[in-house]
Amino acid sequence: MASEDVVYLLDGFGIQSGIDLDALAATGSWITQAIGRPNRSKVGVALSAQ
Repeated sequence: MASEDVVYLLDGFGIQSGIDLDALAATGSWITQAIGRPNRSKVGVALSAQ
């Protein structure tokens, strides 16, 4: 499970992680592009489309 999805899930349960979800999603997108792999994070893909 992708980190972005976990942080989003925790936020949904009202659990504060202290992690900036937008920054995490941007980093995940950058990493997947750098290694030439598809981004499999549901939240990461959704946030990248905005």
